[in-house]
Amino acid sequence: MKRILFLLSIFVLIPVCFYLALDRENIDINEFRLNSGYEEVKLSDGITSYKDIGDKNNKVIVLVHGATFGSLAYEEYVDVFTENGYRVITYDQYGRGYSDRIHNDVSIELMEKQLKELIDYCEVKDVILYGVSFGAAVVAKYTANNPENVSFVGYQVPLINSANIPLLSIAKIPLYGDLLTRGFLVPGVLKRIEEYEDLMSKKLLDHYIGQFNVKGTEKFFKKFFLGNATGNRLEDHSIIGNKSIPSYFAYAEDDTEIDSKLVEETIKKYQSPIVKKYSGGHFFASGIEKEVAQEFIDSIK
Repeated sequence: MKRILFLLSIFVLIPVCFYLALDRENIDINEFRLNSGYEEVKLSDGITSYKDIGDKNNKVIVLVHGATFGSLAYEEYVDVFTENGYRVITYDQYGRGYSDRIHNDVSIELMEKQLKELIDYCEVKDVILYGVSFGAAVVAKYTANNPENVSFVGYQVPLINSANIPLLSIAKIPLYGDLLTRGFLVPGVLKRIEEYEDLMSKKLLDHYIGQFNVKGTEKFFKKFFLGNATGNRLEDHSIIGNKSIPSYFAYAEDDTEIDSKLVEETIKKYQSPIVKKYSGGHFFASGIEKEVAQEFIDSIK
């Protein structure tokens, strides 16, 4: 009996205690989004927080953020786009920023559906899309399925296919998977920006960290990384390339998070795309956001 109790404490009680002790989620999404400055719309799967800036008669750019940073990280891009006479729509994808945390089916199809519903809600028929990292995967999925609605498509450090992460297989195990997510996955996502803190405003840094205190964020990220959201988008890019939609790629050859060789393989599927190579890794644009945004605008022109 003592042996059973000992094993129970080692394999169940201690992990449960660690799991409870590491809980960081202490705020409701409605409280977090108070005074955010964002508009809200109830779409099919939840509330989406967004901004729609500029003259409604101007050409529209929709900017789609990556896997962890919300749209607040791209305010300097928005400033450049609007200064050049564009109407700009940015939004927080489900599970990030000020939008709802949902868990039923965290997939690339869900993220594309959110983008499509928001574009329809804003009554945009002809759109320029700009996606960063995972946002580029969402943009590719949408463009492949709705090529008639897209007049120009831009990708920055585009996620083409996810890396193989062995620990994610453990995340499927009850209790231990939740402990792994809480103890390693979420802290790892927070740690990845440490070297860029000096290039971020306090407002953005506080927002980035604060979103992980929202109830349901951890559960969302577990489902996000275990699902197909970060899967292979090569087929989507092949479809887009065959449609001859004007396109733009910006990537870093020294990116340790995105395989630059896979990006270059993807570029070959397009007809005469505009390509900009940088150095500085996955966050090469940190500190030079306005220059990168202006290069994109110049490419459209």
